[in-house]
Amino acid sequence: MRCGSFHSIDAQKAQTLEDQLAAQGLGCNVRWIEQTTSTNADLLRHVRAGGSALGPQLLVAGHQTAGRGRQARVWQDAGNCLLTSLAWPFARGAAIGGLSVAVGVWLTQSLHGLGARAARLKWPNDVLLDGRKLAGVLVELAETPEARWAVIGIGLNLRAQPDMPYATGLDAIGIDSPDRWDVLHKLAPALLAGLPIYAQSGLPPWVEAWNRLHAWAGQAVAVLDQGETRHTGIALGVDESGCLLLQSPQGLRRVSSGDVSLRLV
Repeated sequence: MRCGSFHSIDAQKAQTLEDQLAAQGLGCNVRWIEQTTSTNADLLRHVRAGGSALGPQLLVAGHQTAGRGRQARVWQDAGNCLLTSLAWPFARGAAIGGLSVAVGVWLTQSLHGLGARAARLKWPNDVLLDGRKLAGVLVELAETPEARWAVIGIGLNLRAQPDMPYATGLDAIGIDSPDRWDVLHKLAPALLAGLPIYAQSGLPPWVEAWNRLHAWAGQAVAVLDQGETRHTGIALGVDESGCLLLQSPQGLRRVSSGDVSLRLV
């Protein structure tokens, strides 16, 4: 764990980010915490306990002891990650099934702005760099009397780890000391600017961008459900609801994310 002086520096950087967002008309409370179980779990509890009255919340952690991804997978935190969650209020009953697809676009475009021009998207919620996992997105919901809250969790590897050959980090593109706050100064405005548009228009404004960034476009893939192959075919892209379009031997299929995953064959 870091010493108190480093904690103070990160807390100051969180305040600086909050001030800069406010100056851009993007009001959001930004909070730093040295260690927690899960930033998503923290914000879900927070909004359910009444913290929703404070508006959008961005929580940034130095370390997670129980970080998680889709399908209850563990997010391995080697201490070299950006670990953050954003709680955002939608209208009660809002349909936000394709939100993680839109978030993937905003995240990848932000990484392009930092020099990671090779970053691409793997359906439904991963960012790849040179074919290896760079980042993942997990969206969870919390219902309150006032709103339907989306808690958007993002884990991004700042540095590659030798014991994780399937993953990579921002250092792979020549950034000697990748910093979580540099990423957040690109990413937070993109999220906070995109979410109001998403609330009005849904996913369609970003479908074309997602398909341009599709890492496995035109490649043979298998759709797995709890480890078992359910479908195979050619990955074409996503539709306006965020479903994967798969050209299978039986014809065109629309695959919803649910609890399925994707791999190359």
